[in-house]
Amino acid sequence: MGLKFQREDTLDRKFAEFAMLPDEKADKLKEKEAAIQRFLEPETKDEEKITTKKDASK
Repeated sequence: MGLKFQREDTLDRKFAEFAMLPDEKADKLKEKEAAIQRFLEPETKDEEKITTKKDASK
């Protein structure tokens, strides 16, 4: 009777997240901060387009 094992890479992924070089960690932190900033402060160009469309439909 043979056993079949399924390979899981969850530990490998956790280790990759944990064991980063300082340069890589700083880059990822900058990317994360930029994404948060984009979420909190969306671009005003999109808002201007929306208001222009509303004004045109009146």
